[in-house]
Amino acid sequence: MNPISNLRRSLVSLLILVLLFLACASVHQAIGQQAQSQAATASQLKPVSLPHLYWHFLIHQSDLDVIASKLTAQGGLTLRNDLQTNLGFSDADYAPIRTSSQRLAAELDPIEGQLKSLRNSPERASQAQALIAQRESYINNEVYNLSIELSAQNKALLEKFMTTFFAPENISAAVPATSVAKAAQK
Repeated sequence: MNPISNLRRSLVSLLILVLLFLACASVHQAIGQQAQSQAATASQLKPVSLPHLYWHFLIHQSDLDVIASKLTAQGGLTLRNDLQTNLGFSDADYAPIRTSSQRLAAELDPIEGQLKSLRNSPERASQAQALIAQRESYINNEVYNLSIELSAQNKALLEKFMTTFFAPENISAAVPATSVAKAAQK
């Protein structure tokens, strides 16, 4: 064999090894940066408040009811009762939740529509803030009313389910001050 061709082969092999090493190092670095980014993002997450869990749960139930009514002939009842079944509640136990979900959806629909129209309008930020405050008020009021209507056991089961279903690792079970104030007035 020709010594020059052997040298070329050795250089090509060495070049391939160097390129493989650099590729592995950059992949390792990218994985490390991704892990650091995910850790930083996780530490920046804000806890989800209990009223917001109620909000999402109740709106989800309302959406299930709407979809189920459209699919009644095709097994909509199963979809409509999905959350109730997961909770193990009877129809009577679940009735206040269903009523609350329909009431909250009806209260929030107009507000959500107005907020969508203001989405790209920085000059109307104060109007958006007022709508958000109104939405928060409706949510807190509905949480308070529902907490009165549910038994202590069903309320505890519901809150445990919501925490597991909507925010398994990120919850702050803070009761809104308005609810505490209303309870003190009773």
